[in-house]
Amino acid sequence: MARTSGTGETLADEADSPAVRQALVSIEAAKEGADPAVVECLDAVADLVREHGDPATVFDSVLGQLAREQLRVLAAAHGLRLYYSTEASVDDGHASEVVLFPGFVILPHGQRPEDSLAQLRAALADRQEEQRMAGDFQARVASGQHGDVREWFAWMRGAR
Repeated sequence: MARTSGTGETLADEADSPAVRQALVSIEAAKEGADPAVVECLDAVADLVREHGDPATVFDSVLGQLAREQLRVLAAAHGLRLYYSTEASVDDGHASEVVLFPGFVILPHGQRPEDSLAQLRAALADRQEEQRMAGDFQARVASGQHGDVREWFAWMRGAR
């Protein structure tokens, strides 16, 4: 018997596929002890799985949306604005991964949000390490321990 969603759309029968049944079981298990807002979100995901009958596509879409939100939050936490490159710049090979600048970041056009998020996290970690090393160099020069960059760099390589 066909069922309808809260918006009146016809939902696929849960028994239509083993993948749908397994996804719904997993969603129900995830709801145990969860915050009410999370339960509400999982119920919406379950409705989408029933409606579309393809859990993998639904999960990819939901995870992509979550990654986009995480990108937005991470960028804001670091005072960065997000910009997307043009399709042509990707086709030309000029923008194949995240590029971090002071105050903003360029994300490759069409890249999966999950990939952009991982690249941005790595770029921020690299920038933090560079800032740490620069601070260390300045402190050592100021204290007279190292007179130039080459000497400090040799010391850094040996200290690790």
